[in-house]
Amino acid sequence: MINKNEEKSIEEALNRICSHKLFVNSPTNSSLLKYLVEKAIAKEEINEITIGSELYGIDYSENKSNSTVRSYMYKLRNKLADYYADAGAKESLLFEISKGQCNLSFLSPTEYHKSRGEKGNTVTIPIKYIKVVSGVLLLTILSFFLVKTIADKPNFVWASYFEANSDNLLVVSDQFVVGETFPDGKERAVLYHEVNNNNDFIKYSQQHPEKSIQLTDYTLMSKMAPYTVNALSKWFTENDSSFDLKLESKLSYDDARNHNILFVGQYKTMNLSKSLFLKDSKVFATFNDGFKYNNGSVAKVYNTRFGENQKVEYAMVSFNPLSNGKNALYFVSNNDIGVMATVRKFTDEKWLKEFAKQLPDESIHFNALFEVSGLQRTDVSCELVELEVLK
Repeated sequence: MINKNEEKSIEEALNRICSHKLFVNSPTNSSLLKYLVEKAIAKEEINEITIGSELYGIDYSENKSNSTVRSYMYKLRNKLADYYADAGAKESLLFEISKGQCNLSFLSPTEYHKSRGEKGNTVTIPIKYIKVVSGVLLLTILSFFLVKTIADKPNFVWASYFEANSDNLLVVSDQFVVGETFPDGKERAVLYHEVNNNNDFIKYSQQHPEKSIQLTDYTLMSKMAPYTVNALSKWFTENDSSFDLKLESKLSYDDARNHNILFVGQYKTMNLSKSLFLKDSKVFATFNDGFKYNNGSVAKVYNTRFGENQKVEYAMVSFNPLSNGKNALYFVSNNDIGVMATVRKFTDEKWLKEFAKQLPDESIHFNALFEVSGLQRTDVSCELVELEVLK
């Protein structure tokens, strides 16, 4: 049984870890670690399904092979190992999650290091045999990793997002909702396209003093949000990676500085992301419900239009570097189908390989404009119409 003093020491150690730079910008890892510590203090035996259902609300009746928890546990083990190799080297109480296990243990430094590499009994082997075996083993290992690296190397678009210990943030666009009191005395939720942040609200209020309005404590997302979050969650899980989630209305500059950014949604609801989207483009600009293209000799406008049996819209996929060595990948259209269609393209390994062939050697960043037509997600055509390679 853990006594009060031991529990206090555990809590202090947990706070030091969660306030470290490795964890402070990663709420997914912090929340999982806090959960595991709480269960360990209570001496509760837990497993993957327990964590998934209690902490993440996963319904395993729909998919018993859901690997979300395994992916998060893998990332957390690596984060803890990095912490104890650096800032946590002098900790007197360490947290250990054995590989393949879900239960957390509290160990002394001696117990911790012993659990990670205990020496066995020694056997004397003639040196000539050691040299031969070592040489063969080294060649085998090098060959294995060379082949594995080539086979497993992720597409260039996603390489930085799938690195071990990468900090990724998925930003979902959302629309501010205003509460307005009408002449009948009733308050109703209203959407104003001019209001997408607090400054917009203040400006709009000053321009319309006759209106009785106030910000609500909720925002609105379109149908592309659950679809893209689900598709990208599966994609990251398949590649042993993960991301944190944030609404555009809550995005800060610190978020952009400390993460690889993924954005899904509409340009018209962007706030901070407007300053980053297409920031390096020499030929593209947003225009009405679409985009303008001008390379100096050719100027074109790509705007949403409606035909007899289908809708044609345009979606931009922009992959550009951030100043901190991170990357930003934007899936942007002012209509849901465009965002959903381009996310589906860029999570298709076969299609990505073909797309990569269109970029010059050593070039990885780009702005790609797609024409998307169709009315339903199941009958959509998505074709590349313009490509700008960023130097």
